[in-house]
Amino acid sequence: MNNLGLLLKTYMRTSFGFNKARYTHEKRSKSTGMTVLLVFCYIMIIFAVFGMSMGMMASLQPLGAEYIVLNIMMMAASVMVLFTTIYKVNGTLFGFRDYDLQMALPIKTSTLIASRVLILYFLNILFVLGVMVPAGVAYAIIAQPAAAFYPFFIITLFAIPMLPIIIATVIGTLIAMAASRFKRKNGMSVILTVVAFVAFMVVWLGFWTNSGDIMMNFADVGGMVNNVLTSIYPMTALYGNAVGGFDILALVLFLVISFGAFAVFTAVVAKLFKKLNTSITTTRAAANYKMTELKETSPKKALFKKEMKRYFSSSQYVLNTAVGPLLLVVVSVILLVSGVDGFGVYSDIPGFAHLLSAAAPLGIAFFIVIASTTASAISLEGKNLWIVKSLPVDTRLILKAKLNVALTIYIPTVIVCGTLFNLALSPDPLFIVLMYALPLAYSYFSALFGLKSNLGSPNFDWTNEVTVVKQSKPVLVTMLVGMLLSIVPAILAVFVGTWVVLVAFVLVTILDIVLYRDLMTRGVAQFESF
Repeated sequence: MNNLGLLLKTYMRTSFGFNKARYTHEKRSKSTGMTVLLVFCYIMIIFAVFGMSMGMMASLQPLGAEYIVLNIMMMAASVMVLFTTIYKVNGTLFGFRDYDLQMALPIKTSTLIASRVLILYFLNILFVLGVMVPAGVAYAIIAQPAAAFYPFFIITLFAIPMLPIIIATVIGTLIAMAASRFKRKNGMSVILTVVAFVAFMVVWLGFWTNSGDIMMNFADVGGMVNNVLTSIYPMTALYGNAVGGFDILALVLFLVISFGAFAVFTAVVAKLFKKLNTSITTTRAAANYKMTELKETSPKKALFKKEMKRYFSSSQYVLNTAVGPLLLVVVSVILLVSGVDGFGVYSDIPGFAHLLSAAAPLGIAFFIVIASTTASAISLEGKNLWIVKSLPVDTRLILKAKLNVALTIYIPTVIVCGTLFNLALSPDPLFIVLMYALPLAYSYFSALFGLKSNLGSPNFDWTNEVTVVKQSKPVLVTMLVGMLLSIVPAILAVFVGTWVVLVAFVLVTILDIVLYRDLMTRGVAQFESF
């Protein structure tokens, strides 16, 4: 048990930058400030979930069906756990960089496996708690359930991520094993994961399109929503019956299936652990290597090519940062094909048409800012940082190259999706312009703020790319700040007026100018001090 605790403690410290041994007092202060900002943003997101839950439950209260919102949140948490775990499996449970080192330690293999499985669980339970706890509080306020609700809710809370983790692990492992058979295994891993994501979206929409007639308000569609959720994920029905109906049998089945499947899953992983790691980490060399002419280019282009190559060399890096633009493309196509009213039912958002007409540019911006390539760009240099610092180039060119990678992804996405939104909505001339201008301003903010955050709290001691790409403080802070800067103005635009969108564009543009100047001065000094 001591060894298990040490493994978990070491992983958490290296993952979230809590290893203070090599930090000066100034760097520790910056890291503490980043932690405070992260906690603040996390709390704000909890309040946002709470407010959304209160609104939906108020609509369902006349029907006595408030528990449906808990089902919706449980499904949302499960889906997010599923997709965020698929690309964390290769690098956390299997194929992690220090596999040989950890296997050589005087620790039982079962202990090492248990630590890796628990890491996956702990990382996901944090998200589940952030979604389900505020939803549960809202339910307690609106529905005023019997005392039995509270133990039922708490017990089931910790079982929610188990099945999604198992499903994600199976899918992620199959993808990693299939990709390892190819020469370009990182590229194949990205392609296969995107295919799996698109397949899920097709199945999801298939259920929605066959679920019944379009309704006009959330209270009316509540029963339909619940039927669709239980059809896609039967565990939702057990959860709803247990928490909303105090059904002892449903509670027992939900817990037995979740914990039983997780126990079997752990046993299977223990049996196949070495074999799967060997298969996934096996590399294949090209047999037809040929010497070609060495090409010369400018330092600016060379640095940009280096950064792009680094970006596409990591499937975890690509998948974590491309999820927002990919979702935006899917949403844009569906919006154009189905129209505003049809997509309003698919998205399950009350008053969707009004929301979209008031804050569509902020909706595009939201998908852009939920994942930044630059928030981990400095940390990913890792032990090779000295190579970059030794290059005879201006440090500003190094930072600009990292910014340009983000803009290379964001700008085409905004142009294409902004055009699709304009075709679908036919807005007034001002909104046509803002459909491009505002998301581009937010794109630049995401790139600048992500790089600034990573310079303030770097982690060069990682042994697994997932720790800095997905779980580091700069990544989480950048994501949460971006979400708040897009969600809050969107809410204000709905209730106050569409002029808020224009104000948001002006303010974010000013932030972009301030951040750029700061990066080119203090940011350069920070990078040179590493």
